[in-house]
Amino acid sequence: MTTSRLSNWLLIAGIMTGFCAAAWQGNLASTYSKPDGFIRFHQRISPDAIFYPPYAMLESLALAHWQRGKTLVIIGGNSIMNGVGQPKDDVWSLRLQEQLGDRYVVVNLAFRGAYPTQGAALVAESLLLRGYPVIYVANTNPPAATGRAPGGASGYFYWQALYQHRLAAFPARDESIRRWLDSLPATERRQQDEERLGARLEAWFRQQSLWHHVGYRHFFTVWNFILARDFWVPHDRLPDTEPHAQPLADRFKNFLPEEMAITRGFSETMAVPGPGGSWQLEEGNRQRLGADIEASVVPLLRPHTLILLNKNAPYYLDRLSPAERARDVSVYAACAQIFRDHGIACEVAGDDFESADYIDRAHLSAEGGRKLAQLVARKLKEFPQP
Repeated sequence: MTTSRLSNWLLIAGIMTGFCAAAWQGNLASTYSKPDGFIRFHQRISPDAIFYPPYAMLESLALAHWQRGKTLVIIGGNSIMNGVGQPKDDVWSLRLQEQLGDRYVVVNLAFRGAYPTQGAALVAESLLLRGYPVIYVANTNPPAATGRAPGGASGYFYWQALYQHRLAAFPARDESIRRWLDSLPATERRQQDEERLGARLEAWFRQQSLWHHVGYRHFFTVWNFILARDFWVPHDRLPDTEPHAQPLADRFKNFLPEEMAITRGFSETMAVPGPGGSWQLEEGNRQRLGADIEASVVPLLRPHTLILLNKNAPYYLDRLSPAERARDVSVYAACAQIFRDHGIACEVAGDDFESADYIDRAHLSAEGGRKLAQLVARKLKEFPQP
């Protein structure tokens, strides 16, 4: 064998050895329970900052928190549940842990912009399949939005969980997603195809798990405007810098017309006038919400789920006309009942909140977080114990 051929074979052997070593390290990384001292996926360790924690990280986090003989409470949903507006020591899920006591273990896996059927819901589904005692708590805002498991910044979790065989058989969800994919424009369909391919490869080689482990423990490689000059810093060193709420007089000054339009929009296309000046959920909207629940919330998860319908801040609700306010109340009550009719515990959150409990139209201050924790703890204690 010539020196040239020997060099070529050595090069190939080196590449294959390196590839196998990387896949091995990736599979090890997928079992790590980082982040250490976890409270939530704050903005600096989230998709906002180009940090896309793999599905396996979420599942490992949940299992690292769980202890035998205790019920695992998994928090999902959007930025309200994540605790935007609450500094790290005052996140509402910490108060929930205090309210629930030692029989429960709370882990907050909510992400900004996530739907109740994404991310954390898939972790709860997977762990229930494997026999763990789980209660899933999430929210939706506006009240009739369930979303679907794929799509958006948190949609990649679905493809990873699917190809890692973590999900229950659910033909209605499969068919709904197939129809959705078929309806997408070509560019969006290509994006989903790329996410699916990446998830297939992640199931085998754990390249995302390895890359995020390196980025979390050692150095990050992608610039983003949120971190700017600190983009390279190992992400376990990045502090949770969610600020304290502004003084009450300064919280609701900006964008009043836009925020009022959003507040009205939660109900104005949802309801129609009923007898005696009442409001009723329009039948098409009623059917659509029921169909969305049937196609997106796996039956296994429904008896173990609490959905919260978050109200907007009183500062905005109080500026509605009496008819608009009545319509808003009617729509929330009707949507909550539809969730219950489909076997899901559901509560309207915010009926007794004050403007001081909010930092803006939707997000809660530390004071509001405490009230939310009290409401959720009270409802969770009504769930059957495993």
